Amino acid sequence: MKYLRLGTIGIGVLLCAVVAGAQAVNLVRNPDFKQRVMGGNQPANFLLAGSAVYRYLGDPRLDSSVWGVALDSTGGWGSVSQTIGGIDSSRGRWYRFTFRGLPQDHFAVFDNDLSMRVEYFGDGGRTAMDGKNKPIYPQIVQDRQDFTANGDHHVGGAAVWTTYQLDFYVPFVQVDTLRLSVNFGHGAGSQRGDSNFFISDFSLTKLEDAPTGPVEMTEKTTDLYPTGKLLPLGGRWYFEAKDGETEAPSLFTEINADRLLYHDAKWQAPFAGNMATYLRAGDKDLDGNIALQDVYVPDNVTVSFTADAMEIHTKGLPNHPTGKFPQQGFGPQFNPNYIQEHQKTYYIPLNPTVNPRHIFTTMDNSNHALPMGPIGIAVNGVVFFNPFDANSQDATSMMDACCGHPAPDNTYHYHKYPICVNSPWADEGKEHSPLIGWAFDGFPIYGPFESAGVMAKDLTGSNALNDFNLHFDSQRGWHYHVTPGKFPYIIGGYWGTEDSRDRQRGPRGMNGNGPGGNGPGGNGPGGNGPGGNGMGRFGPPPGGGFGPPPPPGGFGHPPQ
Repeated sequence: MKYLRLGTIGIGVLLCAVVAGAQAVNLVRNPDFKQRVMGGNQPANFLLAGSAVYRYLGDPRLDSSVWGVALDSTGGWGSVSQTIGGIDSSRGRWYRFTFRGLPQDHFAVFDNDLSMRVEYFGDGGRTAMDGKNKPIYPQIVQDRQDFTANGDHHVGGAAVWTTYQLDFYVPFVQVDTLRLSVNFGHGAGSQRGDSNFFISDFSLTKLEDAPTGPVEMTEKTTDLYPTGKLLPLGGRWYFEAKDGETEAPSLFTEINADRLLYHDAKWQAPFAGNMATYLRAGDKDLDGNIALQDVYVPDNVTVSFTADAMEIHTKGLPNHPTGKFPQQGFGPQFNPNYIQEHQKTYYIPLNPTVNPRHIFTTMDNSNHALPMGPIGIAVNGVVFFNPFDANSQDATSMMDACCGHPAPDNTYHYHKYPICVNSPWADEGKEHSPLIGWAFDGFPIYGPFESAGVMAKDLTGSNALNDFNLHFDSQRGWHYHVTPGKFPYIIGGYWGTEDSRDRQRGPRGMNGNGPGGNGPGGNGPGGNGPGGNGMGRFGPPPGGGFGPPPPPGGFGHPPQ
């Protein structure tokens, strides 16, 4: 199997790749920038030049973030790079370079002059042999257009952590050294302190079973092509068995998540890189004690299967930077709650079916079509909430830079599209967005894009999303899309029937920021309310759930 697993794990970063079912080493040294040299003012193994500064990437009073490099666009140019030797180009020549970046609101360059680059060298790094450059400033510009409305008060939604990715093919077998860099020129930043591009989590991984063909194929994204025997687990799920295995494991963890495969329009391993994280200093553990240092949590998410459900056990700790909670002050940003470790199990129906009595939520939540508290779960184990706070007001302007915050019971959750959940994938808006989670009725939730440059929220005609944020296609069946900046943001109601075990009712004000809140606290009918019409616009005729998955033909063949 060919698959890349990337996981950015909280404050401490665990970066690894899974290739052919075995863990492969990230070839970058000091990928999380934690190791330092020169008295602590430079990251080990990296070279910084121009307007590049080693620093904590955020405000330590407000952000629970990471260390890395800030490229300051108020200067004329800057770069961060690492040179990696020992490359054996005779044993596979496909690689993937990624890093995680956050452009502040006033980061700007002229002439699109921000790029990620790989340079090829031979003779132990002495002979230059070409390179490959990928401009990434156009993606930032596009994200600002697409996602600004996803931010607090519908501004700044593109100033979030995003994975940037460059797949490349080493053109010469003589190449034995690579230099990876992120660099900018023609800086046009206008405000000091808010014109940076934050960079962390460098990764270089080898794609052993990459597509074959001429060098011209190197622009094609390398997808997942299972090569082992596929054992069905139910619905669209399979286990990729190898080496004489005849049964699937009873439990999936970070160790074998790369072989837990989901099949829609393509094969993917949505939990790979998403099951482990850190309990970070300042957050609370299961017993309510405040952690004094980062503690690795390898089993933050585990998965098992029964005949009719996928059981997701989660401790609910996010695997990306967050705001620092409690947040004091006044107005919508006031949040006295902590991020806390929990023990929760959620049940996702393997073969979801349409509920003919479904109703969608009103703008003021008066019909309680969606309960307060969890309504679904992301692939990283963080739960989704409905669009409302405890007072049935829109809750989406109360988030941190990864679109989440903790509830009064200290459950960290999302009310809107959590862009940081895309971190194991580079969703650049060039094709249908990847799967990011599930509603409790079992229907999957995808990112915002329907196709290259087209957001699902902007579709019209028979393919338009209905009021549930859902539509149908032959490859994915009925499925939801998040709608950045457009109500109801994640889902507008349960299209299907939720598993009754997920009808968890929280305390009063479960969705609120305040201590307890004043809201109804989850006394709605849980998405199975009485009748209701006006089901919104419909896509193609319902088929009653997903229908059978596409036949698994042609595994292991390179893309054409």
